[in-house]
Amino acid sequence: MLVLGGGPAGCAAATLLARRAHRVALVRPFTPPGAGLAESIPPSARRVLEELGALEAVDDAGFHPNRGNGVWGAGGPLRREEFASDTEGFHTDRASLESVLVSVAEAAGVHVHHSTTARSAERNEDEWIVACSGESGGGELSAPWVVDATGRHGFLARPDRVPDRSTTTLALVRRWRKPGGWSDDLEHHTLVESYERGWAWSLPLSPELRCVTAMIDQRHTNAAGLELDGLLDAELDRTIHVGATRHGAEPVGSAWACPASLYTSDRFARRGLLLAGEAGSSIDPLSSFGVKKALSSGWLAGIAAHTALVDPTMADAAVDFFDRREREVYHRYRAISAGFFEEGAEAYGTEFWTARAEAARTFSDDVALGERDPDRLGTDVPKAAILAAFEELKARERLSASRGRSVTAVERAAIDGHRIVLKEHLATDAYPEGLRFWRGVDLFLLVEVAPKHAEVPDGWTAYNAVAPPVTLPDYLTALATAFAAGLLEHE
Repeated sequence: MLVLGGGPAGCAAATLLARRAHRVALVRPFTPPGAGLAESIPPSARRVLEELGALEAVDDAGFHPNRGNGVWGAGGPLRREEFASDTEGFHTDRASLESVLVSVAEAAGVHVHHSTTARSAERNEDEWIVACSGESGGGELSAPWVVDATGRHGFLARPDRVPDRSTTTLALVRRWRKPGGWSDDLEHHTLVESYERGWAWSLPLSPELRCVTAMIDQRHTNAAGLELDGLLDAELDRTIHVGATRHGAEPVGSAWACPASLYTSDRFARRGLLLAGEAGSSIDPLSSFGVKKALSSGWLAGIAAHTALVDPTMADAAVDFFDRREREVYHRYRAISAGFFEEGAEAYGTEFWTARAEAARTFSDDVALGERDPDRLGTDVPKAAILAAFEELKARERLSASRGRSVTAVERAAIDGHRIVLKEHLATDAYPEGLRFWRGVDLFLLVEVAPKHAEVPDGWTAYNAVAPPVTLPDYLTALATAFAAGLLEHE
């Protein structure tokens, strides 16, 4: 098995495969792209890190705690987004994170080709032949399956790339150090602020060090006569809050720029090749979910490759599952960003925001019509429908549920442990592709259990007796989803 790229996605795929007893080679360039970029990792990423056996190493690395976000949107007041008090995420730079993840991969048995770059590749009937060069010399590596996790570079991914040409985004980055540290109550938070020409964020890497970034549209920026230091300062001076985080601080090094425009792929997988992380798609860096997206994508690529290697009859199902899931993730993040852009367009009315809001609307409309993704998973039950079903549940004194009249069982791919297998899903007229899991709840079991109990807590207790336990809020959400999708009906 061959993994190209030593970032979060590549390390996740390689580690999972090595822990499943596969021989894995990881090709890692000498200077990882974006090594100096700061990363905000949410607490929810701890689950995939634990699954990979990397959580203890990341905890021990001493990264700056991530306890939430502070957001000033569209000129409004501060909106605090606090993470749960019993857990926290991490703030670090890309190079430090990758160093830890590569060490975890090596400990799992991955053979890491350090300071090595893939130069060319060709596919014959049975395997890939990849020519590499590096400090230790050149050579060829061969494998039946390759995970391309080379990020924006997209070594094998570029032919499948679909860029969003409606906008271009450039990140201007610099670090500042404040002796004595930032002593305010947001010292462990990522700070985000929109302004008329873009948005800016400030991320703590230590009590004294912050990385500040402005996201601008290169086509609409008059950079004549300005070096990057001056260009970034000019943008940050347009903000009210984020730019002020550098007051009283000294710059560390010079500013640098890196591309941050959107793209996705026509296909994320085919037999023998999986595009993981940013090799397949890039989302707007609006939140703390870039690293989590990459880790999850690499983890799933590892599962898909493992499935195909141990059971070739499931290779096509594994490829299709990975491809569909990566599409769904990209669509979900585009939907999340749409509200942010609409808010900015309404508040500022500048081309930066109106172009992005229009692009988000067009993308959403195309997806709804099936023009860009005719093979959607079909499992995204609208939030409004779930909330309406939940309100109806609350209004009833007792639950009187029955199986939906249009419910049928269909076989569809699903994750079982570290394999992709075919499992029965419940389909309805509205969701012919079928649904099986929601918020960790097995809908197949829920539809069997819920009609037997008039009280929701009794149904929850009965469900936990026959399945891995779930929380009551997750059970309630899944129950409302079952009604919204027509899997259950009120008698």
